[in-house]
Amino acid sequence: MTELENAEKLFQAYQVKEAYPLFQKLAEEGNGRALYFLALYEQYYLGAAPFSPEGAIEKALKGARAGDGLCGVYCMLHFDLLSHEAFHEIMDAKEKWIDAAKKESDVFALEALGCLSVVHGKTDEEVHTGLHLLEAAALQGYWKAWNDLGQFHDRHVKDNNPLLNKYVDDKKSLSSYRKSMEAGYPDSMNRLAYFYYLGDGVAKDEKEGIRLFKKAFSKGHLKAGTALGMLYLFDEKGGSKKEGFRYTKKAAEGGEPTAMGNLANCYDYGNGTKKDRRLAKEWYQKASDAGMDSSTTQLAVMYHEDGNDRKAFALFQKAADRGFPEAMGWLAACYQYGYGTEPNSLAAVQWLEKAAALGSSEAKEALQYLHQELKGNEL
Repeated sequence: MTELENAEKLFQAYQVKEAYPLFQKLAEEGNGRALYFLALYEQYYLGAAPFSPEGAIEKALKGARAGDGLCGVYCMLHFDLLSHEAFHEIMDAKEKWIDAAKKESDVFALEALGCLSVVHGKTDEEVHTGLHLLEAAALQGYWKAWNDLGQFHDRHVKDNNPLLNKYVDDKKSLSSYRKSMEAGYPDSMNRLAYFYYLGDGVAKDEKEGIRLFKKAFSKGHLKAGTALGMLYLFDEKGGSKKEGFRYTKKAAEGGEPTAMGNLANCYDYGNGTKKDRRLAKEWYQKASDAGMDSSTTQLAVMYHEDGNDRKAFALFQKAADRGFPEAMGWLAACYQYGYGTEPNSLAAVQWLEKAAALGSSEAKEALQYLHQELKGNEL
């Protein structure tokens, strides 16, 4: 058995910590396929590498450029993480990556191609074929394929192909997650925790839900820590705010964006800890850098309160450009009252209209007021 075969055998059995150094060594020696597995480590909370989607796509792109088909398929699945140039580089050669992956014809190729067919399938037949490939990989004992099936049958997973709506099945979702959880995968534990805690598709059992959240977090699943933080911070049925703060802080320090924003809120409002404006601003900034538009907006509000309206305006603009309604409302206020920019009532109305179109009730009220004010000025 080669080193690569040994590493893959360990990985398939979810002995991921034992496999990790083997893949590292092989990647350093120039093995492109090993980079595919290292990308999975950084994307999927496997407990042997820090969670870093950006680092994952860098490794997969490097492997694709070395000619590895699985790395190419990975890049296609996570195209939103690619730069504009890399996106065209990968997508222009999509048939090459698919053909290369098909030639591998092992359990990992079945899973990767199954996901690709389900996520990007444009016909029911393509989606059905993808699910069939995933089932074939799952029946060979691959934990990730079981988790994929859980997600693709899960009605709560909203970012999948709409053609999957006809395949929604709570029983299949739960049983698939359980198979993956039995292998040790923490993301499946985290998903099952929600089902139990909420009593969704299964008998409500809050204690079991919390137990699974804690087990997933102990295995490095940062979002489980974020969930625990929220449950303890806002559960008035005996929950511990200090315990919620502790979980939130651990998840934030691990790099989970939502937890970063929640930790900033804890410092800002004194929830589970003492108020600390400096630390609140510091964590809002980290969450903003991680792409959290709500934190970008809250950071901008703090700069506005400090009298630094130019900085506030730039941050409101950043979050508004990314489609965050609350930031649009604040940006409209900046234009209306000249905070950090020249007053421009027309721009204020335009941003409020955008926010209102996205369902913001505050923007709708402000829009009515502005229209009345503009009408009064015309008279």
